[in-house]
Amino acid sequence: MIKLRYSLQIFALLLISATYMAQDEAKEVNPYKKLSKSFFGAVKRDIPNRNEKFFDTSFYAKISSAQTDRTLNNFRSAHGVIVAIEKTEVDTQGCKMVTCTSIKTGDGKFLWYLYFDQAQYIQKLTIDTFSTQWFHKPKSIVNNNFTRKEISFESNPFIKLPGSLYVPNDQKKLSPAVVLVHGSGPHDRNMSVARNKIFLDIALELVQKGITVLIYDKRTYVYQYHDPFPMDSMDYQTETIDDAVAALNFLKQQKGIDTNRIYIAGHSQGALCAPLMAKKCKVKGLILLAAPARRLLDLIPEQIDYIASLRTKKNETADAQDVAMKWQVNNALKPDLALWSRTALPFGARPKYWLFDRNYKVLDVAKTLSLPILLIQGGRDFNVTKKDYDLWLEAMKGKANFKTVYFEELDHLFFEGQGKAKPEDVTKLNYVSEKVTNKMAEFINGK
Repeated sequence: MIKLRYSLQIFALLLISATYMAQDEAKEVNPYKKLSKSFFGAVKRDIPNRNEKFFDTSFYAKISSAQTDRTLNNFRSAHGVIVAIEKTEVDTQGCKMVTCTSIKTGDGKFLWYLYFDQAQYIQKLTIDTFSTQWFHKPKSIVNNNFTRKEISFESNPFIKLPGSLYVPNDQKKLSPAVVLVHGSGPHDRNMSVARNKIFLDIALELVQKGITVLIYDKRTYVYQYHDPFPMDSMDYQTETIDDAVAALNFLKQQKGIDTNRIYIAGHSQGALCAPLMAKKCKVKGLILLAAPARRLLDLIPEQIDYIASLRTKKNETADAQDVAMKWQVNNALKPDLALWSRTALPFGARPKYWLFDRNYKVLDVAKTLSLPILLIQGGRDFNVTKKDYDLWLEAMKGKANFKTVYFEELDHLFFEGQGKAKPEDVTKLNYVSEKVTNKMAEFINGK
């Protein structure tokens, strides 16, 4: 009888706890905070089939749901079950949202990130087990005499991209302007990498210097898991160039812009494609940030070898992944690769993508341009290295329109540091060096 009464008391306490948790979830006003608390509450209570209401029914969502379960199981094995769900913050990442929630287990506190699509479904879960930093917070703004406008433009009748336009408020004179173009991968307008926002840093610095800046969500970010952007159609043209040209044409129609002083600033793959953009749309000049001089297929094996050299102990899983990626690169370089080939290729991209990469000679295109070009390179960059920088110098030797700046202490994202750059460096809160934005502003202002 005593045992039964004790069991009933425990059950009652659990029921009260669950009731209060449900009430707390219901009180939340912000929809993304509410969804996050509801999902983590379901995880804490170990509710069966909990993913069904939080993920959509698409093929990609089923993969993401399974990956989320694996992440949760691995976390539980290493750190134990959830003891408490604490503070949640929300961050806007272009047309999508991310929440960060402090989760407490018997092993300590950890930051859990949920990424939501435009329909408020979860796209992925990541867990930060080594940092207590939350979201990116911009540097102090010295000159707040500017306006941010939410905009959108069409690249074609099926592709509409949202973005932000940062405009100086001084309307006494027309403003020079620049479009920032992302590197490879599905990026939001701020080019969010972990908790850092590279394009937001650049936009805020430049607009305070009187320069209008347009940033936008990349096509592969907005339509990441949906048509009308099938993988078979993707190459540099459809992934990057077409949308950047559409952004430039949109910018030229805005009031207060000096249409004779519009620039492209591309980062990494965006810089690689910038000379082709200049062929399609009249611009004043190009800013190439960490610009490859070679094919991506040439860079990937070097990146793999560099990262492998940083390992201090044997990692058979990573070694096997390296071998697999190099095998995929070799497949992409085979002379008989054709549009209809069905073979394993890097990052799941189709033959059309890699055939474009193989055939594109960026230095040959750049040499035909007479407009001003500024190349900025970091000495600690292992994605695009000094080998590429030297190839640019050699190819553009004697061309008066070509300028370069080399910062020994900067990495691929133009963060300052010392020693060898490591992949995990991007997860630490950091900011684009003002040395870079100052040089960009000087170039745009013709100094």
